[in-house]
Amino acid sequence: MALPAGIVAGLAHPISTPAHVVALIGLGLIAGRIFLRAGAAIIGAFALGLTAGLGAIAWGVGETPASDVLLASAILCGLIAASGFTGPVSLAVPLALVSGLALGLDSPPESILLGEAVAMLIGTACGGIGALAMIAFVASTIARWRQGIILRVAGSWVAAIAILVLALRWAA
Repeated sequence: MALPAGIVAGLAHPISTPAHVVALIGLGLIAGRIFLRAGAAIIGAFALGLTAGLGAIAWGVGETPASDVLLASAILCGLIAASGFTGPVSLAVPLALVSGLALGLDSPPESILLGEAVAMLIGTACGGIGALAMIAFVASTIARWRQGIILRVAGSWVAAIAILVLALRWAA
């Protein structure tokens, strides 16, 4: 049995949009640093926010500044990762919730057929959660090498990319 085209398109959506990729990497770096202690809570909060955002899209919410919020959360995640700060879970969980909500609100389906649009939303939820979990797992593995320098460099890149994108978007 082949997967419907909507689910496949939805699975690929979180990793095909640059702002989503940057935000997922930034949040994954934070989740990976504290993976054993609170990785599941961060991924769960992200999943809850993503589901809420996609649900709001399904109910027909209008235009939102979700892309800017998503990039702002990517900046914060990148700066936290770059600082090497392992921060409390009480900071990471709300950040994951907001990131998930913004990613969901920034992921409208690209189909006018109801069944295919719903399949795209389901695929987007599964793809976003799966991508974050994989990034967090890889980051937790990399965190053990060289006192996490690679994660700190990646965090600085995430912050720089998100700042540049926001600056270019606001300048236009």
